[in-house]
Amino acid sequence: MSLKFFKPLFDSSSWLLQELNVEQKGVFFSYFLGFLALLWFLCFFISNNSNKRLPPGPKALPLIGNLFSLDPELHTYFASLSQTYGPICRLWLGKKIGIIITSPALAREVLKDQDTIFANRDVPAAGREATYGGNDITWTPYGPKWRMLRKVCVRDMLSGSTLDSVYGLRKKELRQTINYFYSQKDLPVNVGEQMFLTVLNVITSMLWGGTVKGEERANLGAEFRHVVNEMTELLGTPNVSDFYPGLDWFDLQGVIKKMKVLAKRFDKIFESMIDQRQKMDRNAEMGADVGQESKDFLQVLLKLKDEADSKIPLTMTELKALLMDMVVGGTDTTANVVEFAMAEIMNKPDVLRKLQQEVDTVVGKDNIVEESHIQQLPYFYAVMKEALRLHPALPLLVPHCPSETCTVGGYTVPEGSRVFINVWAIQRDPSIWKNPTEFHPERFLANKWDYSGNDFNYFPFGSGRRICAGIAMAERMFMYSLASLIHSFDWKLSEGETLDLTEKFGIVLKKKMPLVAIPIPRLSNPTLYDNYYMLIDKSVYCNLFSLEPELHTYFASLSQTYGPICKLWLGKKLGIIITSPALARKVLKEQDTIFANRDVPAAGRELSYGGADIVWNPFGPKWRMLKKVCVRDMLGGSALDSVYALRKKELRQTINYFYCQAGLPVNVGEQMFLTVFNVITSTLWGGTVKGEERANLGAEFRHVVYGITELLGTPNVSDFYLGLDWFDLQGVTKKMKVLAKRFDKIFESMIDQRQKMDRNAEMGAGVGQESKDFLQVLLKLKDEADAKMPDMVVGGTATAANTVEFAMAEIMNKPNVLRKLQQELDTIVGKDNIVEEFHIQQLPYFYAVMKEVLRLHPILPLLVPHCPSETSIVGGYTVPKGSRVFLNVWAIHRDPSIWENRTEFHPEIFLDNKCDYSGNDFNYFPFGSGRRMCAGIAMAERIFMFLLASLIHSFNWKLSKGENLDLTEKFGIVLKKEMPLVAIPTPRLSNPTLYE
Repeated sequence: MSLKFFKPLFDSSSWLLQELNVEQKGVFFSYFLGFLALLWFLCFFISNNSNKRLPPGPKALPLIGNLFSLDPELHTYFASLSQTYGPICRLWLGKKIGIIITSPALAREVLKDQDTIFANRDVPAAGREATYGGNDITWTPYGPKWRMLRKVCVRDMLSGSTLDSVYGLRKKELRQTINYFYSQKDLPVNVGEQMFLTVLNVITSMLWGGTVKGEERANLGAEFRHVVNEMTELLGTPNVSDFYPGLDWFDLQGVIKKMKVLAKRFDKIFESMIDQRQKMDRNAEMGADVGQESKDFLQVLLKLKDEADSKIPLTMTELKALLMDMVVGGTDTTANVVEFAMAEIMNKPDVLRKLQQEVDTVVGKDNIVEESHIQQLPYFYAVMKEALRLHPALPLLVPHCPSETCTVGGYTVPEGSRVFINVWAIQRDPSIWKNPTEFHPERFLANKWDYSGNDFNYFPFGSGRRICAGIAMAERMFMYSLASLIHSFDWKLSEGETLDLTEKFGIVLKKKMPLVAIPIPRLSNPTLYDNYYMLIDKSVYCNLFSLEPELHTYFASLSQTYGPICKLWLGKKLGIIITSPALARKVLKEQDTIFANRDVPAAGRELSYGGADIVWNPFGPKWRMLKKVCVRDMLGGSALDSVYALRKKELRQTINYFYCQAGLPVNVGEQMFLTVFNVITSTLWGGTVKGEERANLGAEFRHVVYGITELLGTPNVSDFYLGLDWFDLQGVTKKMKVLAKRFDKIFESMIDQRQKMDRNAEMGAGVGQESKDFLQVLLKLKDEADAKMPDMVVGGTATAANTVEFAMAEIMNKPNVLRKLQQELDTIVGKDNIVEEFHIQQLPYFYAVMKEVLRLHPILPLLVPHCPSETSIVGGYTVPKGSRVFLNVWAIHRDPSIWENRTEFHPEIFLDNKCDYSGNDFNYFPFGSGRRMCAGIAMAERIFMFLLASLIHSFNWKLSKGENLDLTEKFGIVLKKEMPLVAIPTPRLSNPTLYE
């Protein structure tokens, strides 16, 4: 007897009993079991006469029936019962009767011959709560209302013409996924997880792609992922209320309460979307929104609601229930089948080869897959059918429920039974299928089997009136996704890994072990992987089409071919690449005033209040004032000294975290990012916001910073073709506007709180407050306060954190360097003390390490591009006004004519020479030079030195057994490690209290 299946029931009931003592629990269960016994015996005697001709099945226990004997893998357990008791058998599920059908002939009786009787559902409590009382197409009883909802889905939402109208939304989401896989090339990726996110984004994009845009839709995606996961978990939880309807009111496991909370979160989002769409439609009727994009599903549904038949209206509740079906019902199903298909294909190299040959013939390796191609891919269709045969999305379909007692296969099936059609077992029946467990797509090339539901040997989407309404959508998403994945990449497992095709039963069948595979690009041109490829025709890209993702190395290779100054046409804009110290001096020193401006990208302009910050502000009096404020009032020595306690507090928390993880692998780069982020925000308003409020702000800012850095690194058509700026074709400006507003809202709150504190202090109510934070300093400048804070938060986090991560990796790769650093620290600090910031001036070898790291891995490998305010001459060549000028400091720092053993990490080279980062030596200028040199050098130096010294002093570091250090770089706004540094800290100080 197995209790594994029913374990969740006991786990989720614990909340009811946790306040009771042993004696009270005994009394409770005595009453509870007595009540169940009375209920069961009443039901038994009432129904005794009608149960005489029930199908055969295993013996049942009083009260609980066969519940305790159920195996968690229901599809295989039910298949084993059919081998013992025949193609129709029964189980007692508490008070309910479960009927299991495992043959094509009996499935035909249920789904075709008696389809009307079996066209209802036995609605579980969780499903009823999730779908506004069962008002959706899945659970609504068969009748006029259900027919109306079905018609809305099949004709108006999921018809061919409607799906065609939102193809652009599907394509956009899939191209982003292909771009993501490309960015992870040669690295293991979780295929199923990415397909889930893709399908979810596609569905929500189609639901309200024209209603919600930019960052707001991205945030909704994250919200939905969380809620959908919780909902599917609740729908799969064995619930006493479903097995004993008399107990429904008690909600013993709290399933209804939990689902009610989740449903309310959905409802709140639906209400918001509906309000926005109705407002947009009213504006359109008034002529205020001419030229808007094609309709999304929400717009279609709202129109249907307004035009519905008064006898059978489409209510707002039913409209929202349909939205719920689309989001919850359409994500896992498609994503899991694609994952199974990919796993089966990788397990059959000959199948992969045939698929790639077919798609190369139809699409070609110099093009991308379009949805229009999929009708020309018969072998892909065969693969889809075979994947759905072996791994049907819903292995038991959605259980049916007869509306009256009837006969199936000569046995009585009582009214209200829960009828399971084991399509998984039928589709693996050896009497129907040759080699039933083998993945063999060819079987679908030579016959007419399809998934229309007319052949009861093969019906993965069900059959009859309740056949899945989303087949057309599922077919398009599966075919388009699979063809794009197979066309764009070769796929392999990590070395030593083996494919596991084991299934895990659930509402939706899934792989027990997720498919983690390595994508290897196979198309002819890297730009075919760009997520903006579809926006503009190739012919107008000029050199844009030939750019490689790793721009710093690509630009270095161009300089070897074309010399130390060369050009690229970036759309309508001219790019100039400088790769020599002499020409860098021309630009940053001799003609510094001319090149002291920036070519402001649309995303940067939106983030910085119209370019009002120190990074993008045009050179002139306003910029000089901002620079003076930064260097003198915010980032000067005395200002940094005044907030040292805030920095120290954050760093000590990080050291304590690593100590708690001693002996375990930790992601060093991730922890460095969080530490630097907390240091900077603490410095900004550490005296203004405290405790839980500041922790919450940290989480908010982390999300916004990630979004901002991604947008700043997105190639934006508006930056290359200024005439297209107004159209914002990629939505970069709109997305950045949303993020900037979130920044602004937080900044306004901080400013209000600080002003209130300062007024109280002036009145004597704040005597004894802690030292000033930067916000207090900035408020003296009033108008510039807002523009400064994004620079500090966005510009100061990833830069310092990534440099520390590179330093740690290089040090761990050179044990002699680590030994010298620890010897220096032990001499200056001692192993019975902690590092303080005043120690760092006494650590010359640490300074040498910092300089060497910044040589090999400069923070901004191309600096921030400059823009000449007038046409000038550099190296004998004309540099037109308005060009975008890239200083490839990364390449200069690795120039073999300047640096001996240029790619080797050798800090000693900075012990005996006077190279520094003041910007006066154009062989080495990691922070830039001239007027636009980084204003935060002093801050960066302190954070880097303090962090690195504390990490090296407090711990020894090693890799996990069998791991190797990877120092590969990944280009971005800020240079980063392609593979994060995961290392194991081992405490080395003399006293554990030093880690507190």
